[in-house]
Amino acid sequence: MNAPIPSASKFIDIILTIGIPAIVLALIYIGKKLQILSDLRIAIEKIKNNIKVISDYLITNHSTFDPTELRAYSPLRLTEAGEAFIQKIGFNNVFEKNKTDFFSFIDEENPKLKYDVEAAAIKSIRVFYEEKEFISFLKVFFYDNPNRNLENTAPTLGVYIRDKYLSEHPEITQ
Repeated sequence: MNAPIPSASKFIDIILTIGIPAIVLALIYIGKKLQILSDLRIAIEKIKNNIKVISDYLITNHSTFDPTELRAYSPLRLTEAGEAFIQKIGFNNVFEKNKTDFFSFIDEENPKLKYDVEAAAIKSIRVFYEEKEFISFLKVFFYDNPNRNLENTAPTLGVYIRDKYLSEHPEITQ
């Protein structure tokens, strides 16, 4: 026995009955997902703005560096007040006389990126503070200026060193 072959119009009817609603449902589903993505984008923008506000507040009020001396956007940059501070305490002269020590310290850290240079430069201040006589002037400065300490001074001095180092090492590009 041969089964009757349904006509082509019945196949078309079945496809239209099942296919069109399925396509419509798929489009509705995709539309909902796109709406969710749009809502997420808006929410992320709000979160980003709130994080910026929180970050600015923390930098201003709870920072380990003086925000008047360093501009907080990446990368950190010395402000005019930061440059003046370095001149005032005489660090520019100390640096020039001991530049080889600072640069050797950074070289020993084997920096690959500008960030590595910055971290090594700040670290050099912390290490030399305990080890090198030429940096002992900071102890006198901190004693005479109780609002200053190694925590809020090392980043400013480190950024100064970083900039000097990077100006002589153009091969470090990132």
